[in-house]
Amino acid sequence: FSIISIIAVFALVFLVQAGAEHNTSGYAWSENIGWISFNNSTGGGLVNYGVNVDETTGYLSGYAWSENIGWISFNRSNTGVPPSSDPCPGGECIAKYNDSTKELNGWMRVLANGGGWDGWIKFYNATFDTNGDWHGYAWSDMVVGWISLNSAEGGGSSYRVNSMGVVNQPPTATNLNVTGGDSAYYCGSSPAHYFSWIYSDLDGHSQTRFQFQVDNNSDFSSPEINRDYINLSNPSPTTNNQTATIAVSPGSDQIGYNTAYYWRVKVYDFKETNSGWVSGSSFTTKPHLYPLVDFNWTPENPSQEENILFVDQTICYGVGNNPVSCTGWSWIFQDGNPATSNEQNPIMQFVSGGSKDISLETTDANGYSCPDSKNLEVGITLPDWREILPW
Repeated sequence: FSIISIIAVFALVFLVQAGAEHNTSGYAWSENIGWISFNNSTGGGLVNYGVNVDETTGYLSGYAWSENIGWISFNRSNTGVPPSSDPCPGGECIAKYNDSTKELNGWMRVLANGGGWDGWIKFYNATFDTNGDWHGYAWSDMVVGWISLNSAEGGGSSYRVNSMGVVNQPPTATNLNVTGGDSAYYCGSSPAHYFSWIYSDLDGHSQTRFQFQVDNNSDFSSPEINRDYINLSNPSPTTNNQTATIAVSPGSDQIGYNTAYYWRVKVYDFKETNSGWVSGSSFTTKPHLYPLVDFNWTPENPSQEENILFVDQTICYGVGNNPVSCTGWSWIFQDGNPATSNEQNPIMQFVSGGSKDISLETTDANGYSCPDSKNLEVGITLPDWREILPW
């Protein structure tokens, strides 16, 4: 029962066991046995073989091929337990890639071993780079000697082993944007700044977490806002959004007026690989509150062509958010006479009855302005009448 027969038997078994998808290809080199092919796409031949690195567990499986020593297996089912330094004590593998350290540890085994050689080959200082290229060596004290995984270390003609898509690329946070510098964001009861960025992952991995910080210190030593969202399942790409509320006396998770702020984000993929902190453009909140616009009128239930006094009740603010005098008013009266006014407390009439819209935009000394609008019902003026005797 020769070595050639053993190789033929394992070739037959492989035809049954081999999968159609293998993410590892290329060649390794040994001065003693020559080239080792990790995929039939590079090694040629009719037999569908290859080595696969599981993207989730890092376990290696499948077969490599050498014309001189035959099949080299990564399958524990036909190699048995490694002689030492078992990377999978639970029995799942004989070689394992660690995505955190980028190290490749463990063994492979030549199936057609004999003559006192057990066929075990151990990885030494083996790593993956960011492109999935293998680096370093494997070693056996008999037959094989040193195996170089990449010509960058082994020299000679160009060669390498590569596992496509296995090395987890860190996700990115791009298009960081902050808005909130005008009346659209400062008028109303909840002034705020709004933040957005795009999560992307070259591997197509989903986003499972992000951190968001806002601080008035550029070193983020004491963030006013420090949020951490976990257990997400956002596809790549996804736009993330956050809101920071502005308050006169900021509490937890709020920012204040008249302050320069810095902000940054960190995004994570499902393997917990992160982008590192990515900073957006700094921004400064407005010096004080915007006008709080309000008004009323008298009489409360006016009639058509009746004089109506509109009374401005707006509160404007200055430094320290203390109330100050407003500086400008712009009134619009639906069907009014006059239809507009720039007086603080105008007197006008409505030329017709029914539902009427009134709007006021008030401006403060800094030129900040806010609008408000209300609706009132104008009664129809009844004609004068007097009693006339029938005789």
